[in-house]
Amino acid sequence: MVDLGSNFYCQAKVPDTTYIYVNVGFGFHVQFTLDEAIGFIEKKEKLLQKKSDQYTRDVAKINAHIKLVYEALTEILNLQKGEETTLKDDLYI
Repeated sequence: MVDLGSNFYCQAKVPDTTYIYVNVGFGFHVQFTLDEAIGFIEKKEKLLQKKSDQYTRDVAKINAHIKLVYEALTEILNLQKGEETTLKDDLYI
């Protein structure tokens, strides 16, 4: 399948696959042999997996911080409610 643009694909036959073009990012394409392309793809896959793992760890840290702040806010609000009740009780004595 060949992307003609705007995610419009069509089937294509390539008579000579000695070299292929690989999108390496930022709109650049590099001509590789099949072996070179496989090596590049393996390295790129490892890099992307490493980034994915780092992002997963970052998300876990952020979720932990959100939970900590949420629990702190809940505790603060509960303390304030307790103080209001105490103040009301003191006024009616």
